Amino acid sequence: MVNTKDPSTSYLPTTLFVNGNQANHFWMFSGSHDFVIGRGTFNNAGRDVNISTSDGEKGLHILYAHTSPSAVFNAEARFPPPLCHPGTREGILRELNNWANQDAPQVFPNDSIIRWLYGPAGAGKSAIAQSLAEACAKAGILAGSFFFWRSDSSRNNPARLFTTLAFQIATTMPELRPIINSVVVQNPSIVESSIEVQLNELLLQPLLKVQMHQESLGKPPSSHWRNGGRSPTPFSSMLAGTGTSSSPLSLTRARIMMRSQIIIIDGLDECSDSRQQQRILSILENAMHKHFLPFRILIASRPEPRIKESFNSPQLRSICRWMPLDDHLFQASREIQVFLQGKFQEILQRHSHTMEHVPRPWPTDNQIDILVTKASGHFIYPSTVLKYIDDDGAVPADRLDVVLGIQPPEGAESPFAELDALYHQILLAAHKKSTKLVHILGAIIVYQMDNTNKGEVLVHLLAAEMKSLGALRAALSGLHSLFNGPSPVESSLRFCHASFGDFLSDNKRSLHFYINKSDGHDYLAQCCLSIIELGGPKDFPQSLTLEFDHVELENYARSYWANHHTHACGTAQLLSRLDTFNVYSAFLTQYRLQPAFISSIVWSLCDFLPKIFTIQAHFKSKHNKVLQHFLEISTIGFSIIMPDLEIHIRLSADLYSAQNPTLDLFSWIMQCITSQLPSRLTFTNPIPLYHLRH
Repeated sequence: MVNTKDPSTSYLPTTLFVNGNQANHFWMFSGSHDFVIGRGTFNNAGRDVNISTSDGEKGLHILYAHTSPSAVFNAEARFPPPLCHPGTREGILRELNNWANQDAPQVFPNDSIIRWLYGPAGAGKSAIAQSLAEACAKAGILAGSFFFWRSDSSRNNPARLFTTLAFQIATTMPELRPIINSVVVQNPSIVESSIEVQLNELLLQPLLKVQMHQESLGKPPSSHWRNGGRSPTPFSSMLAGTGTSSSPLSLTRARIMMRSQIIIIDGLDECSDSRQQQRILSILENAMHKHFLPFRILIASRPEPRIKESFNSPQLRSICRWMPLDDHLFQASREIQVFLQGKFQEILQRHSHTMEHVPRPWPTDNQIDILVTKASGHFIYPSTVLKYIDDDGAVPADRLDVVLGIQPPEGAESPFAELDALYHQILLAAHKKSTKLVHILGAIIVYQMDNTNKGEVLVHLLAAEMKSLGALRAALSGLHSLFNGPSPVESSLRFCHASFGDFLSDNKRSLHFYINKSDGHDYLAQCCLSIIELGGPKDFPQSLTLEFDHVELENYARSYWANHHTHACGTAQLLSRLDTFNVYSAFLTQYRLQPAFISSIVWSLCDFLPKIFTIQAHFKSKHNKVLQHFLEISTIGFSIIMPDLEIHIRLSADLYSAQNPTLDLFSWIMQCITSQLPSRLTFTNPIPLYHLRH
């Protein structure tokens, strides 16, 4: 049956066989078009040709059954998809659309084939990928899309990535449709094969067959492929890797297409196994290098360590351009302000009857500025806030007050439910790899409360406690998307979301990830003890001695150790360490290597001993814990051992028990020590300090 007119005919292009083998040349009906061949057998006299048809497109039906329909850009399962608000993300969308729509370059410039769009959680990557996908589909240049999602078993792994892309490509590129169908008919198990085999059999080989067919007919390439004019190298040679140059990056190679087809892969980090993430990138890199596919590929993800490692390889870097979602580069904060202003106007119109009593303008510029600051250049925060405010069962102005902390939330409802779910997802995955994660986050929050301290000090403070920078990097490896780039350590442990610190500090939101500031002080107190106990740079881990000035680190530990102890929650681990902490040795560390003036020794003692008093008083009062070493040195006294001289300094037990908050401990201890020094000692002569003991 040949139907040339009926558009309702459901039959699809057929599979052709010559002497039992698939035919690549459709010369029996050369020149014919706009017709459908149904079931039947055709014989061509004199050429011994048998043409048999399959039952519809059986192969594509099999292929479709092994795709992830929910992964496609226009899938109902993703409705409503994230989209860029009008007037926002204009710069980056303009750049991506220009890249997607430009005529193919004749050679491989470093940004022509693959773009990696990356940024922290909630930066708006999926909205950009979705907006680009819709624009490319409208322009007829979208070959396929795949949006990974961690909670969907059909798209949180790579098993259906290339089957889904192949099915879409079969529908968007007509030349490939019958060939892909035939591949699956002849080998139905291909849908269960490795993804390496799937890419080769479902995409690479069909592309080769189309070009071979066109070359055999002496026809110019189709609208999807054409020679750029600078190289005689045929597409079939490029696919086979046998071009005129031994290098796939040779300047003699031409791109064979008029306009690239675009493939969009979003949320690669949502693929649950980091090894599989790297595997996908390796497959794509090999395909683009060795086979010169007629596609441009956009990959969007968080900058997770293994993904970044793959993109940093020389092979992938040579054909890929990195596109960070940087607030400075793309003015995200300004666009968030535009986004909020536009959405608040819509909310005001929708809720006009419940907002009659609210003074105008609403919200105020100051309120919008607060939200922009909290967003830290990432759209997930304002998006979450707006969904909470725009609720039919509430007055938007009241909801905004809840968000701004002006009034408490109604009942158990949280304004940040979606944002909190994202943070929980990231933290749960990272917590499985590091039991110290909560301690580290607590230390970061407490340390950053004092913005005068350098972030590098905190990095090495934590690294010294964990014995190496590598251990710290490993502990934070799952949290790259929550820190500024390029990594948590390199960013000096600065959160990229201002709202993340708020989340951790609110026990109703963070639940078992809640950070009590006293917990952060507790861990920082232990870090300070570790620095003081090391005794100097010679004892520091090698990874620290090469990268950091330890004077700043020691100064911080000695300046802040008492403050952290007196605000600590007093964990069993901290109390155990204090029980064995050598107070005398801690003081002597700075005098072991060279003599010091007696004046500096006395001054340091007067700075050191008040901290002993306050630490002992804190743990006795709050935890009913007596730290024996601390008690003895601060009440009974101690001896200063110098050449041919031992001076015993006795402090007042009454002073300790009185705990007089108005007493100037420094002045009192200075007076106490100097009054007990021998009169023959001068303050201007350097004297070695041998020992300090009880």
